[in-house]
Amino acid sequence: MVRLVGLVALVAPVIGERVAVHNHDYEGSFEHLSTEDSAKANRGLHVLSLLQGDSSNVELQNEYRDIIGDVHWEESKVLLETGAKIDQAPVLLGQMSQSGSTLNLAELLQDSEDGDWVRLGRALTERRDYVVEQEGGESKYLIDGTTLSLHSRMHVSMPGDDTPRFVLRRAFNYLNPIARSIGQYVYRVIECGEYLGDGACSEGQILYTITKDRFGRGFLWGRDEFRVFLGTGGCSRHGYGVLSCTQSDQIMYSLSAGLSTGIYDTDYYKGDMRSLSHEGTPLANRFKVAHSEKTAGPPRWLHWPIGLAGPLAPVIGQVYNLARMLVWADAYILRLEGGGGAVDELLLSLMVSVQDLTRDQIASQAVLNTIAAANGASAGAAAAGTVAASAAEAAEIAAVLGRVEAAVLGAGGSAAEAASIVASTSETFAAAQASAAAAAR
Repeated sequence: MVRLVGLVALVAPVIGERVAVHNHDYEGSFEHLSTEDSAKANRGLHVLSLLQGDSSNVELQNEYRDIIGDVHWEESKVLLETGAKIDQAPVLLGQMSQSGSTLNLAELLQDSEDGDWVRLGRALTERRDYVVEQEGGESKYLIDGTTLSLHSRMHVSMPGDDTPRFVLRRAFNYLNPIARSIGQYVYRVIECGEYLGDGACSEGQILYTITKDRFGRGFLWGRDEFRVFLGTGGCSRHGYGVLSCTQSDQIMYSLSAGLSTGIYDTDYYKGDMRSLSHEGTPLANRFKVAHSEKTAGPPRWLHWPIGLAGPLAPVIGQVYNLARMLVWADAYILRLEGGGGAVDELLLSLMVSVQDLTRDQIASQAVLNTIAAANGASAGAAAAGTVAASAAEAAEIAAVLGRVEAAVLGAGGSAAEAASIVASTSETFAAAQASAAAAAR
């Protein structure tokens, strides 16, 4: 473990050698879930808080396991069941970073080999493809997705390579929406073994593990926290579904901007710090290695108003998800800065790519659950003989726009930002109504 003198004022105290996902007492509504599933999610978090104080309670373990449900494994579950740890030195994936330089990471909607199969994969299995460019626009690293994978498998190579060098994928995938809302994300960076053709390879040794904390920091825990561990990180997923890793194996940490900003700007730090309480200070900058900003793609807040759209939510939600899969491509600029020293820039780029992938998956699931809840409400209203008149629909839209404006202002946005978001939401409503009218003709 890296021990840093004077870090007490910056980093939260460490209790023991394990880094557990930060859990919070939360009681509220998961608006993207149905009422029943939202209640189960809340119960899951409550059970989780009880397990923190009584981890050997079998009844609580079984209840939490039932709420989380089954997972689909992409690797031997023995690794995470036992916390298997392999002592190894860090492996350099790419070049070491140069302070003051920049990298650009962009999603690809198609490539020279798979063409429109990339878009199909995005729609079916959340496939993602990325290119990392150095200053001047020259490609430096390629991250190619796989359509037929439920675990976000990607192959990493460099321009001119005949075969991939590394595999990036999830360790497991959840099979129910509740687990996707309160569960955990674990990614592996793996060396390539035998080349299997068609841009794929067999898996060798696990080199790094990237995790997302169950909840982040700040208001509604909207500040994402990701960590990179050496090798398997000693990470273990207990039989009832709780993950913890060995802190001494942590080599990087990141913290994103909060919900009130409406953006996903993220700072990256080197070391085994558990969390930051005063980022931006000279002491914090001693460990900072990079800062990322989103430069293209839908803004973070764009899908938030869908949950307020009432009966229009299914149409708007479907339009949003289709555009996100087939039209919008995210891009980021990664500024290598701060006093933390040089880091592996390819490993840092992989960290940025899984953050983008994870956020997209969470947003997509939120929209799908919102659509399902709205359809259920509409079916119930139809069964009760409720008919929505045009005037009532217009009043509902006006009410939604008012709630959107209030939400933006309440989150700290300016009047101009609120007006811009309201205008964008109004345009989305208008497009949805036009589509519905055209379909009815």
